[in-house]
Amino acid sequence: MTQVAKVLPALLLCAGCASSLSSKKAAGDSRQQAEIRGVLNQIMDACEKKDLTRLDSYHLYGPKFTKFDTASRGRLDAAASRTAEHNGLTAANDLHMQADDLDIEIFGKTGISTFILSYTLKAGTEKVQKSARATLVFVNDHDSWKIVHEHLSSVKDLP
Repeated sequence: MTQVAKVLPALLLCAGCASSLSSKKAAGDSRQQAEIRGVLNQIMDACEKKDLTRLDSYHLYGPKFTKFDTASRGRLDAAASRTAEHNGLTAANDLHMQADDLDIEIFGKTGISTFILSYTLKAGTEKVQKSARATLVFVNDHDSWKIVHEHLSSVKDLP
């Protein structure tokens, strides 16, 4: 298995990480949308700095946490998601991610962010550029927005 093949699936588990968040609605964000936007910025910073402890703090890991990604056929639980995320970030070099067409919708204590994740990284000497559709579901847990579900799907089949 090539270095790229090892890094990409695990890195996609870190979909919330984005060095740039672009949105058509930024000026009209509610307070809750702005808070989630801030969390996404912090997640991005933690990913790019490989600050795994801080990255973990943005997740509500536990028995209800779930994730779907492009590398796994089934649903990942908290432990599998965390392990893959840590492995992917540790192996990635010169990581840059961008969340394009970001939308954040609030439903009470639940926030749903959707975006196109565009990312580049170096795996060995190879520069890799990819995209994925991403959805992060947040819940407000003691006045802090935490990720409870992540879903990624490849955009390679899109025109």
